[in-house]
Amino acid sequence: MISTDGPETVPRARPAATRSRYRPRRIRLRDGREVTLREIRETDESEILEAFERLSDESRYSRFMQHKKRIDPAALERGLHPRAGLDFVLVATTPAQDGIDIVGAAQYLPSQSTDARACEFAVTVAEDWRRTGLATALISRLVRRARRDGYQAIEGRVLASNLPMIALARDMRFDVEPATGETGTLLVRRALMAGAAPARRRYA
Repeated sequence: MISTDGPETVPRARPAATRSRYRPRRIRLRDGREVTLREIRETDESEILEAFERLSDESRYSRFMQHKKRIDPAALERGLHPRAGLDFVLVATTPAQDGIDIVGAAQYLPSQSTDARACEFAVTVAEDWRRTGLATALISRLVRRARRDGYQAIEGRVLASNLPMIALARDMRFDVEPATGETGTLLVRRALMAGAAPARRRYA
């Protein structure tokens, strides 16, 4: 559910930020179900692993852009310990017989592009919690948090075949264009502050 790809990102030189706690929020989705949105906790490890196991092969490929059978332990460890002012991981939980289930997650971390002012985001929603507005709720709160952390833009990479995610990005005022040097992949990007970045050409 959380990012598991690529090398560990080196923190960029940006103004120091003091992490303020994210107050958990209970929200009602379009289908009437409710979830709690909160920061990830170190104790969420087993639930993250279970959530990953519940994803279909197709969902894993859409999320990680490769066939992935398991979560990389080092990446999981990084995801469970976000760095204040640089990373943020938000999870959506619902009550379960064993305590909770994590049914959605979203995160950002410093972008691996040349833009030191940008962060890169990713979002995952469990199979039976899609088309409920959960992805929108996760991303909208991620955008606000990234702005608070001092980022000037938020961006992500999406498979060109992932039409629901592309439509959602456009609905949320992200610009969409082909990702440089990545066949079949689109870059979605949104400025977070005035003067942060010019609007990019929209990809039709």
